[in-house]
Amino acid sequence: MSLISWIVRHKTSQSLTSPKRSITMNIKRRNTQQTKIVISIDMKTTSSGYLTHETASNMEFMLGYHEIDFDTITEIIEEASAVAARNIPTLNDPTHIDFDIIVKINDLNPDAIRKIDLDVYLIELRDNRRDTIPSERNDICPICWEEFGTELDINSLSCNHTYHHHCISNWVEKTLTCPYCRAVLA
Repeated sequence: MSLISWIVRHKTSQSLTSPKRSITMNIKRRNTQQTKIVISIDMKTTSSGYLTHETASNMEFMLGYHEIDFDTITEIIEEASAVAARNIPTLNDPTHIDFDIIVKINDLNPDAIRKIDLDVYLIELRDNRRDTIPSERNDICPICWEEFGTELDINSLSCNHTYHHHCISNWVEKTLTCPYCRAVLA
């Protein structure tokens, strides 16, 4: 059973200026701090109405960035391209109608890497770096097993465990938990 489902549909509206062609992708993830991710890209089509390589590449990049698997990305792009090819040529006056393809993705995978959460947490780590205090100088970083010494770049997590900044930054890129107590960080 797939843990990702999606719906592709389209929406048209009258345009008072030059018509807009876009693809809006909504990703819902219940297991992240940001439960809804909205991505909008410009849509370009071939003369037959199918998505151009550039548009497909932009979709692939954005969905891949958000950890949607490659096979699912391919199916979503193919379906979006088919929706465009079926509907754009049927528009009465394409020069005055906006056309938006809407892709709603529901990701129920509990193990999905939380890309937005990771980005936000890395920014928090960077902003919350600090110097060691005298009582910590002989303490050992649980990741690299080296003393903090007079290191000017450490982080204390919400669970009160302390690490070299570069050590914990590398760690959370793989898993958003404390390496010592496994507390969820984001």
